Amino acid sequence: MKARKGERRKTKKPGAETYVFRLFVAGNEWNSAQAKENLARLCGAHLKGRYKIDAVDVLKDASSAHKNKVLVTPTLILVKPLPKVVVLGNLNNTAQVLGALRLTVG
Repeated sequence: MKARKGERRKTKKPGAETYVFRLFVAGNEWNSAQAKENLARLCGAHLKGRYKIDAVDVLKDASSAHKNKVLVTPTLILVKPLPKVVVLGNLNNTAQVLGALRLTVG
């Protein structure tokens, strides 16, 4: 299919997309606090200025957890870029988390 005259395709530079994360936590429990800290550290190191984190406290917003089929906390969902990825736990294994989120260099 050809682009119509005067239309331009929007293309992003490789690696320039914004990552959108949804992190489900249970209050300030130890694992939840660790997941928040670890995600912030990973994003700061690998996605400077190209990420958004939405933290959802399931103790305050159980319907959002139900809607996203979250049964355990902490749960991280990579919303964008697709495909969606779900990572469980406090995100302390940096190599595994980076691999799951397709952020490995090499």
